[in-house]
Amino acid sequence: MKRLKKALARVANACLGVLPPATGGTRPDGHSRHQPGTHAAILSPWRVYRIYARPGRLVLRNDQGRIHDLGVMTGVEPHLAYRLFARGLKGQGFASRTLLLDDIARRIEGGEISDELLALAECTVEPGVDLDRGTHTDVSMKLAR
Repeated sequence: MKRLKKALARVANACLGVLPPATGGTRPDGHSRHQPGTHAAILSPWRVYRIYARPGRLVLRNDQGRIHDLGVMTGVEPHLAYRLFARGLKGQGFASRTLLLDDIARRIEGGEISDELLALAECTVEPGVDLDRGTHTDVSMKLAR
């Protein structure tokens, strides 16, 4: 039951993470409408990320929908390897992209990299419109307060 609740919470958080931010309007007198300072999802200590394995690279979509370069993926199945830009973490010997992404997710959820994810550089190359159709995994991480 606990695993089911955790899985449902991850799916719900992932859905919130891919929604576009609300747009604010202006009134005729030039002042903006009153909006609260932060959205409730931003106040949450949980962050949901989606990691994608693209040919030759790993990218990450954060909870605001921005895409960042996470690392590089080398080799061919069944001998895949990766190197993350955060802390230079490496992994090798993966039979599939799914196993590679699961290892990265385990390391993120285990707390090996957390603050580094917030400081990753934004992706300089457009990853493509079919990003969600490729191999990906969702990761949830609780930020320390």
